[in-house]
Amino acid sequence: MNILFFASDYNIGLSSLLTDQLLALHNLGSNVLAVSGDKEQECGLRTKLEGQNVPLIIINELDEHANFSYLSKVLSELILKNDINTIHVQNNWQLALITSVRFRLICKKRLKVIYTLHGFRHNSKIKSVVAQILIGTALFLFANKVICMCSYLRNKFKFISYKIVLLPLGVSDNFFTKTHQELPHNGLQMIFPAQFRKGKNQDIIINAFAQHIKENHDNVSHLILPGTGQLLEKMKDLAKSLNIENRVTFPGQCTKEEIYNLYLKCNIGIISSNSETFGQSIVESFVLGRCVISTPVGIAKDIIINYKTGFLYNTEEELSNILSMLYKNPDSIQKIGLTNYSLRNQFEWETVIKKYLDIVLD
Repeated sequence: MNILFFASDYNIGLSSLLTDQLLALHNLGSNVLAVSGDKEQECGLRTKLEGQNVPLIIINELDEHANFSYLSKVLSELILKNDINTIHVQNNWQLALITSVRFRLICKKRLKVIYTLHGFRHNSKIKSVVAQILIGTALFLFANKVICMCSYLRNKFKFISYKIVLLPLGVSDNFFTKTHQELPHNGLQMIFPAQFRKGKNQDIIINAFAQHIKENHDNVSHLILPGTGQLLEKMKDLAKSLNIENRVTFPGQCTKEEIYNLYLKCNIGIISSNSETFGQSIVESFVLGRCVISTPVGIAKDIIINYKTGFLYNTEEELSNILSMLYKNPDSIQKIGLTNYSLRNQFEWETVIKKYLDIVLD
């Protein structure tokens, strides 16, 4: 089986997440050919693939949503030349291109299309419903199998459930430490890496943290909020207005390595999103053996059991109560962290890709 794997995305280029997935596919002996636009999400991703001898073809403007006919022709030639029979796409633009290719090659090649559902407009109720209908219809017509990364996402597309395979994303090998490192004992050391935009709701965390500090006279706990975005300054102003600006750190945009090092300084991963198609920050905290506190979004409902692997909450008041409870019972943080660490292997890329090869490509 020869797989054509789209490894880039709109306005991002070669993705760090898809690079990890591609490497795992290649290392397990799959005949995979990657295509990408001419950009990189992080410097050095192409070099990383080249160092492992992963075949990668750069197609200029692949991710620019332009020159549709030209790109369709280039992909058609590539598929014929490399005897491709399975194609894995990551977004609607790529699905449209490959649908065009299938019509071009209808008498020459039978192609199987796999689509990973990474996201849709889920922070607007109206746009979310419209997106679900449009994307779902396209997948019903043009995809052979659809990968959903969690049951939360699968339930949004029930009408194509017969095509859906439930398969999580993996986490970079760098996050799999050889031994569990004891978590910090100085109160609540919390982190939520996310962009500062509508739907991420960092204000809920800041308000709940301020309420906890006030009620419990907590002088040691700290909150780290990496990321950039249009609401960053508003969140800084909020922390200042609540007199906790010295208890909240805003480190800005961070590399994956920098995020990893920040996680190691924390004992709690905290998530406040309205919606997630997966929730990378949920899983990263889980894999590193941190206590996870999250809204019931993305993968959270699949892996978080209250008091055992973390806590789910819906309101600011609920979050504040959880913070106060953990502050008074610090052993619970350590115990939950150890439990999560023991369950982490389900998110190793090797484990994920073995399931991918057995189920998705069957």
